[in-house]
Amino acid sequence: MRTTLDWPGKAAAFARGQESISASHLTPHLLRRGEACVPCTDENLLVVGDNLPALTALLATHRGRVKVVYIDPPYNTGSALAYKDHGHDHASWLSFMTPRLILARELLREDGVLFLHLDDGESAWAQLLGHEVFGEENSLGTLIHQRAKGGGNSPSFVRGHDYIHVWGRDAEQVGPFLTEKKAPAKLEIIDGRRMLVETDVLRAGFGRYVRGQERRLMYEDILEVKGAKKLTEVDAKLATGEYILRPWSGGKHAVVRVTPAEKASSKLYSIIKALGGQNDLDALGLGGVFSYPKPVELVKTLVASQTFFDPEAIVLDFFAGSGTTAQAVMAANERDEGNRRFILVQTPEPLRARGEADGPGTAGSGAPGSAPHGDGRQRFRDISELTAERVRRAAAKHATGLTFEELTVSEH
Repeated sequence: MRTTLDWPGKAAAFARGQESISASHLTPHLLRRGEACVPCTDENLLVVGDNLPALTALLATHRGRVKVVYIDPPYNTGSALAYKDHGHDHASWLSFMTPRLILARELLREDGVLFLHLDDGESAWAQLLGHEVFGEENSLGTLIHQRAKGGGNSPSFVRGHDYIHVWGRDAEQVGPFLTEKKAPAKLEIIDGRRMLVETDVLRAGFGRYVRGQERRLMYEDILEVKGAKKLTEVDAKLATGEYILRPWSGGKHAVVRVTPAEKASSKLYSIIKALGGQNDLDALGLGGVFSYPKPVELVKTLVASQTFFDPEAIVLDFFAGSGTTAQAVMAANERDEGNRRFILVQTPEPLRARGEADGPGTAGSGAPGSAPHGDGRQRFRDISELTAERVRRAAAKHATGLTFEELTVSEH
């Protein structure tokens, strides 16, 4: 028997999602620049407005084209939010999220993934909702974001992590989650390129390491130890440059594998430590403007994990907040000179006056921030203005020459 999640308003929430999919065929030009209707392009986009009609409009040009969706939605804490259909109870939150997740699923490629990042206030409900929308068989698991070390004044225990639930449009088509290869391999500059150098790819035998005992299989010993077939295999890789020979002890040569650094990968570990989202804003002269921004390194890791060998991928964040995802895409492109593109959606939500409480969990990257004073030189009326300015400053910092279209959602 299949267990399902139920709540008051569930049927209406799913119906709204399906109605939005149908409406996308009738209203392909909901996105506007000034007074002119404009089609979506393959450029980087910042869409200002409610994300439900924005996602509906994006279906006209991006259905089935998005590789990664990362969202950090507003949590259910009763804080004043710009989304008028978002109540302060679990049922309202579920109804708010349902049509947006349905549309996100439609935008994903068949091998696309959605990362849903939030704290434990809605984690259980969000996981069940994701199973409803994507199918439990398309769940890819849950990652842990270690975000803090402090918090010793907590009444129970130090809460230092969030959850990132992951689903695939079709889990069977989703590739492994990859990250840059770490030690024991070493990086060296060879012929002007950063290369990952592994000196122990061939071993005479396996087992417990004994100090002082050489486990590497030298090139000169391959035939005797592994046979002619292995020697032929190694010679072929030497011919392509995947392997090189390096002088070793005893006048022999170690077989060394060299891999361009940008292509050297290993599997992503499920616990990701990334602190200091405010430091990223500080570095852009935007410190003190926004509460609880997510670290660029975290989102970069998530984006890169599914686009490691896909440098043309499209990344979507429809709770864009301060614009962390855009900067993370730039950082991912910087790693391998890629051309990943981002689509951000953010409501023109007022930044809260300094002194208003920001309780734990009130803010994902898309929740209200602090007073609009920033670095003293820049003032922002709403979050979307901050988002745009962050993208501009991040592009300058990363020297990308990046441009982006800033569009609004038409009411008609």
